[in-house]
Amino acid sequence: MTDLLDALRSRHSSRVPFDSTRVVASHDLQLILDAARWAPTPHNMQNFEIIAVDDPALIEAIGDISSTVTLEFLRENYEQVSSSDEELARRKVGISARGFPPAWLDPATWEDLPASREFTRTLHESLLGCPVLLVVLYDAERRAPASQGDSLGLMGLGCVLENMWLRAQSLGISVQVLASLAGSEVEPALAKLLGIPDRMRVAFGCRLGYPLADTISGLRVRREIRDFAYRNVYGNPTSQTTP
Repeated sequence: MTDLLDALRSRHSSRVPFDSTRVVASHDLQLILDAARWAPTPHNMQNFEIIAVDDPALIEAIGDISSTVTLEFLRENYEQVSSSDEELARRKVGISARGFPPAWLDPATWEDLPASREFTRTLHESLLGCPVLLVVLYDAERRAPASQGDSLGLMGLGCVLENMWLRAQSLGISVQVLASLAGSEVEPALAKLLGIPDRMRVAFGCRLGYPLADTISGLRVRREIRDFAYRNVYGNPTSQTTP
């Protein structure tokens, strides 16, 4: 149990470039996919399929896909970032502004969104040399029973992600989730490259690999248990301390 808690606490997103020449062993990839296989899903629907892309030429072609950052993303992202570690430590939620281009943090520049190259990127800037890209799909025509908006199905996809992430970490393989693969501009181009059927939708992607340098170690923040957990009624804390 101690090992499990240590894995949960040390899990992180690796945003640094990976060594494109260092392959992920087929055996290790199978172990990661087996972890996905055993993820809990609503009604045991197993509502996912995964494409493991390790062909360098295909990864290069995926990297050529471009997308424009939306105004909606910029506004919501701006609300969640902290300009300093001190602010992030005080808020205990959100992320640091240090990882974003300055233009993304200046609302005065957002009016030029359609014309500015600052807001248009190719996936090369996200893939960063990864030797394996996992593309996780789900069937948009199916949903868990009595699940408005398929909220239960989305929970299952979250379990799939967590299982794969922790298994990869246990093997010394770094992970970064790429939500951009499900974007309105990216998904059609990705579907064409990978032969994804019309009924299947991209949920997210995961880049797997071995970092060329140490993962950027920014401030990690979490709320205290007393800030989000209550006993019996809302507002009545379960504990005053965090283990």
